[in-house]
Amino acid sequence: MMVAQETIIRDQDGRTTGMATARGVGAVGLLCLICLALYCPGAAAARGAPYDYGAVNETDLLAGLPEEEVRAMRAEARRLYGPKRWRRIAERSRLYRYRILRILRRHWAPEALQLIPVVESGYNPYALSHAGATGLWQLMPATAREWGADSRGGVNGRRSVVTSSETAVRYLLTMHDTFGSWPLAIAGYHMGPYGLARRLKHRAWRPDQGIDTLPVPRATRNYVRLVLGLVSLWRDGQLRFPDPEVTSEVELAPPVDIGQLARWIGVEQRYIFEMNPGLDYCNYYARPVRLCLPLTCARRAMAASRRFRPKMVAVRIQPGDTLWSIARRYGTTVARLRRLNPRLGRWLHAGRTLVVPAHDYRNAVARHNPLLNGRHRIHYRVRKGDTLWRIARRYGTSVRAIRRINRLSRDWTIRPGDWLWIKARHRVGRT
Repeated sequence: MMVAQETIIRDQDGRTTGMATARGVGAVGLLCLICLALYCPGAAAARGAPYDYGAVNETDLLAGLPEEEVRAMRAEARRLYGPKRWRRIAERSRLYRYRILRILRRHWAPEALQLIPVVESGYNPYALSHAGATGLWQLMPATAREWGADSRGGVNGRRSVVTSSETAVRYLLTMHDTFGSWPLAIAGYHMGPYGLARRLKHRAWRPDQGIDTLPVPRATRNYVRLVLGLVSLWRDGQLRFPDPEVTSEVELAPPVDIGQLARWIGVEQRYIFEMNPGLDYCNYYARPVRLCLPLTCARRAMAASRRFRPKMVAVRIQPGDTLWSIARRYGTTVARLRRLNPRLGRWLHAGRTLVVPAHDYRNAVARHNPLLNGRHRIHYRVRKGDTLWRIARRYGTSVRAIRRINRLSRDWTIRPGDWLWIKARHRVGRT
């Protein structure tokens, strides 16, 4: 039975722009951190700008800090982020800053917080740290779960630009409301609010004492210095971002094939996954999918989705399957199956996939986002309670691969403090 396509196009605040009616979006419930109260955004008069992001919060994150220290942080940031490195980061930011700026202004958060993804990920939403953090804001799995940014429906909340930015901004505002200053809020973002609260209980801190007196680990202190150094350079106009790509959100009803959609609207498939890094899959057969696209592409996608359906799907070969039985199941011929799968050998192997005409989507296998296939070599320090199986699951690899790269025998037991090399990859959720 043919499934009617529904398409909804929205701007980044959720207003419907492409249809008269909009499908309701369930609000993501945020589990509040114990002892932290949610920050209530204020209001301000809108300022005219080339892009209507909303009212601007020009709060100075450097307020109260000694001027000599600000100059030193600025010099350090300028040394680490030279012209060549900054150009690469600024160019990547074009795809994401429109959405981030709208979220910052919607929550009445300082615009300078857009510098945090520069330090966290270099504005690379596919960045994966040795600790397991990922996304523009490098959210840890536990933080994402606690604040409602975990994966669901084949979309990774930590890599999703909108979901991760909403989470990070609320998290930062909560810590600012709790600790009372932006340097402390940024320190809490890096090391966690509970550890910072324990340290401040024994030793209070004020901005006029300087960042070097922060009662935090050296890594956190250096992180705060770097973020604030970039803020100072940006505030003084020595660092500039290019104009961001203005985007709208398009919601497509299933089935959706990202590769086919890309051909319909005249862009590369890679571009769609760069604009929408939260996508785990190329195919969404059972659930609607939301895409953020430039305005012209969004309109094309809305028009194209009304008439396109995936013509081919991948299915997994089951034990006992033959080419004849598969051809009969999907209403085709053995000869056509061989044409669709030119590398097909004489024998079928259970567990592998086969391309067939789109006849029934129930057994279709979704292909992974191709930008998730790269592996990241990281150096991991074993912690208490770790096992090779848990480490492998956390980093999207296998026990066998970890043993092989570290030349570990099967009877080798890892201990806290050991160092392991891991070829990590992004994990994908279920569709």
